[in-house]
Parts: sequence; structure tokens; C-alpha cells
Amino acid sequence: MIIKDIQLTNFGKFHHKDMPLEPGLNIIYGENEAGKTTIHTFIRGMLFGIEKQRGKASGKDLYSKYEPWEDPSNYQGMMRIENEGVTYRIERNFNRQNKSFKVINEDAGIELSSGEIDRLFMGLDESCYYNTISISQLGSVTDKELEVILKNYAANLGTTKSMEIDIKAAFADLDSQKKKIIQENKIGEEEIIEKTLKNVKEQLEVSEREQHNIIASVEQKKEAAYKLVDRKKELSTLDKKRLEELAKHNERKDKLYQDVMSYTAEVEKNTATLDKIREHKAELEKQLLEKGVDSSETMEALSDKVIHRSSMPITFIILALAFIGAAVGFTVGNIEFLALKEYWIRPAVCLGVAAMFLLFAIIRYGFNQRRKMKKLEALKELRLVLDKLEAAKHEELYMKRQLDSKKEALNNTQQQILQEEEKEVTAQDYSQDIQEIEEKERELNDSISKARWALEQKKENDIQTEKRLDELKERLNNIKNAKIEIDAIEEAKKNIEEIANEIRNSFGKKLNERASYYMAQITNGKYDKLTIDERLNISVNSRKALILASRLSKGTIEQIYMALRLAAADIIFEKDKKPILLDDAFVMYDNKRMGNTLKFMSENMDQVILFSCHTREKVMADKLGLKHNFIKL
Repeated sequence: MIIKDIQLTNFGKFHHKDMPLEPGLNIIYGENEAGKTTIHTFIRGMLFGIEKQRGKASGKDLYSKYEPWEDPSNYQGMMRIENEGVTYRIERNFNRQNKSFKVINEDAGIELSSGEIDRLFMGLDESCYYNTISISQLGSVTDKELEVILKNYAANLGTTKSMEIDIKAAFADLDSQKKKIIQENKIGEEEIIEKTLKNVKEQLEVSEREQHNIIASVEQKKEAAYKLVDRKKELSTLDKKRLEELAKHNERKDKLYQDVMSYTAEVEKNTATLDKIREHKAELEKQLLEKGVDSSETMEALSDKVIHRSSMPITFIILALAFIGAAVGFTVGNIEFLALKEYWIRPAVCLGVAAMFLLFAIIRYGFNQRRKMKKLEALKELRLVLDKLEAAKHEELYMKRQLDSKKEALNNTQQQILQEEEKEVTAQDYSQDIQEIEEKERELNDSISKARWALEQKKENDIQTEKRLDELKERLNNIKNAKIEIDAIEEAKKNIEEIANEIRNSFGKKLNERASYYMAQITNGKYDKLTIDERLNISVNSRKALILASRLSKGTIEQIYMALRLAAADIIFEKDKKPILLDDAFVMYDNKRMGNTLKFMSENMDQVILFSCHTREKVMADKLGLKHNFIKL
């Protein structure tokens, strides 16, 4: 299998990132945080997927680490590979809600079935990937730890070719683990836990039955409540006629009461007005009586008397005429004496007295006229008072009639109110029935609420009980797993005894041969033989001596580690082409070691993908004239 190119559609920090890869040497360079680890993880994820962990681990797992912050549903990518001359396209969506995985034969234009996919990747699983073709530097571990890592790796390849186990102090370690497993999981309490588990399950069953009963009861009560609502609607419709009739009856009574109030107010008002009229009439009658007028006839008589009474002073006129007559008599009777001055004294005196009386008559006439006018004015005022009295009498009569009319209307209205009070609403009264239904409704609703509350309480209790059940199941499962682990420990002790023979007899021989080949190539012949004995001690053969790995430098041990992985990859994949992924694998190499290894891998490996945060690999490849595909992130 050769990787031709990868496309990170939406993965980690990358969006629509295309990266072509070629057979032979590929150097992917980037500084820290540039995305080398992201691309390495993407290749592994395209082959084996990335699953979301559960519980506390889910916050820090690979899935969460590389899940895109924007558009997480588009958490996917594509990788094209070549196998036996055929190009395949791998498409994978990592999103747990929309997870998908497809492998398409691009040459034939068809999608592979699950069986065909298994055959395509036969022999390659995640553990095998990590222990063979994916190689990283061992890091800052001690020399002794490096020796142990090599022993473990050799042992793993000798058994399952992938599963990791610790060989150092294996039996003591396994016995210690066995004791710890027994203590931590309290294996002796299995029977008690099973009994408690049974009781808790019974509690849940009882609670479930009770909840079913409560739900059935609630449904019955709801049905009864629905029927009551229907009955109340029916009675309300029937009671509507009574309510309408009652409303009209009350409306009539309200109208009559308003009329009574109105009539009463009018009666009181008219009574007050009549009292005022009577008081005014009495005042006018008093004024007339004081003037001697007790009726209109008297008034007429007084008026006639004043009008027809003469203003002429008769006495003064008669006296004046008498003295004039006397003067005339003196003159006519003594005509012969007219010539005498003394004769004219008597007529003159008479005429003077007559003139005086005429003057008195004129004065008296004027006085009488003024007096008559005053009397006529007084009579006019009395006439006005009399007219007012007549008007007051008419007004009194009118107001009395109005008052009698209002009193009669008030009395009639009061009689009508009594009649309305005596009337009864003839329509049947369903109000009591409706009240009883409403009371039953309230009781049913209260009962339903209480039942629902009890149901919620039981559900809450069930949640706690289920948690307890899960805890018990987990404890029981832990005990069962612990027993399996104990059995596995016993089996592992047995397998460890057989590992040395396995290595020496079959796999070990092949591994020694291929590892020695690679060791000779990458050390430029300095170490041409690598051996693993029955005690899993690893040694290298130099031109002068056989040296235990524990006595070698870290750089040489890194080379042994790589030689073992390359040898294992040859054995597992046999003649199949395979990519070798190196993640900062040359950190502990000096330039000479790195140059030898790069040259050998460039010329002999099907495909090498080297991830590095340094440029010295490219510089070395350029110096050695090695053909390579350089990619800078």
C-alpha cells in the first residue's frame, strides 16, 4: 500500500488542505504547532477511524482534540492509496452523529463492500500499525528503560506481533497485579452484590408496576374529568335559558328601582317646590290683607272708587262762584254807583276772594290729582301682587297635580316591584348541579396532580435506584473482568515461559535475520548481526565483539528499535508494499547515522513519510543527492 495523496477537508486546524505524496522519500517539515502531528493523526484516522471516548476521558481524547470548532458536522477527509497497481480512494466522516466510511476503486469506479475492504487491509490493524510502519523517536528515557523497551518489543513480536506486555520482573509484577485486582475489586463480595442486585431489580419492577397503576388511574380520572366537562357544558347550555330569563327579570327590576328612585327624587323636588309656592302665596295674601284687599272683587271696587272719584275741589269752586256772584250782584244792584271809587271796593273784595278761592281750587285740584295718581300706583302694585297671587294659585294647583301624578307613578312602580318580586323564573335551575360538577372536577384534578407528583417522585427514585443498579452492575462487571484479568495473568505467565522458545524456533529466527539486515544497512556495516536470546536479551555483533544493547548509546539503541520495526513490518506484510511513517525518528541520530539511514531508506523502502521539525533531514538529502518530495507546512 502506497499513499498517493491526502485531503484534510475539515480536520483539526486544517480546512481543505491537499497534500500529494510520492513513492520513495517524502519529507514533511514544519515548526512546532505547524500541524505535523495533526497530519500524522489524520493518516492513522483515515485507516482506523477515531472514536469518541465516554465519561471524563471524552474531554481530552483524540476525537475532541481534532474536532473542528466550526462546522463539526463536516469533520472529514479523503486519502488515496495504491495497492497492487490499483488506486483506491478512502472517504471518512469522523462526526459521531454522521459517521461514514467508504473505500472506492477509482480505476473500476465502484465502492468496495465491507468484505472487500477487509481483504484490502488484511494483516493491518491499529496495533500492528503502531508497532511496525509508524516509527517515532523513543525520547528522553534512560539507558536501562531503552533496554526494557527493546525486550518488550521483541516479546510482543514473538507472541501476537502487536500486543504490548511488560517483561521486566514479569512474574513478580503479575502476581502483584493479581493481588491488587483481588483487593480493589473485592472479589469475595460477588455473591452479596448479586443478591443486592436482584433486590434492586425487584424494587424497580415493583416501582414500574406501581407507575403503570398510577398512569392507568390518572387516565381513568382524566376520562372521568372529560365526561364531567362535557356534562357541565350540557347543563350550562340548559341553564343558559334560566340565566337569560333571570337576567331579564333582574333588568326589569333594576329599571323599576331606577324609576322609583327617579320618581322619589321628583316627588321630593315637587314637594319642595310646592312648599315654596305656598310660602310665596301666603306672603302675597299677607301683603294684600295689610292693604285691605281680600279678593279681586274688593280690588275692582277700590279701583273703580279711585278712578271715578273727582279731583275737582267743589267747595272752593262754589265759594269762588259765590263771591263772583256777589261781586256781580254788588255791581248790577248798585249800577248807579259805578262811578264812585268807593263802590268798587266791595265787588273788588268779592272778586279778590273769588280769585283766592279759585286759586285754592286749582291748588286743591293738583293736590287731588297727585293723590289720585299715588292711589292708582298703589292700586297698580296691589294689582301686580294680586296677579302674582293668582299666578301662585295656578302654579300651586299645577304643581299639586304634578306631585299627585308623580306620587301615583311612584305608587304604581312600587306595586310593579312587588309584583316582580313575587314572580319566579320558570326555567329549571341547574346551577347547583353545575357547582357539584365543578367540585368533582376540582377533586379529580387535585387527585390527578397528586398522582402525577407521586409518579414523578417514583421516577426520581427510579433514577437513583437505576444509578444504584448501574453501580452494582459495574461492580459485578468489574469483579467478572477482574476474574478474567486474573485468568489472563495466569495465562500470561504461561505464555511468557513460551516466548523464548517461540522467538528461537520460528519467528525469532526470521526476526533476527531481517533485523540484522536492516541493522547492517543503517549502520553502514558497523553492526551486521542482531540477536535476541531465550531470555529476550538483545545483542549486536560488531567487527570486534558481541555487545549487549544495554551497553550501547541511545543513538544505537534507536537504530536497533528501527531495525526491529522494519524487520517486523517485512515479516508481517511479506512482499506487500508499505509506507514507513517516521515522526522525528532521527532526533537521537548524529549526522552520519542519519545520512546512512536516509540513504538506505530512500533507495530501498517503497515509501517513507518523514515528519520533522528540523531542516537537517532535507539538508542531508540534498547533500547526498537523494530524490525526495519536500513539503513545508
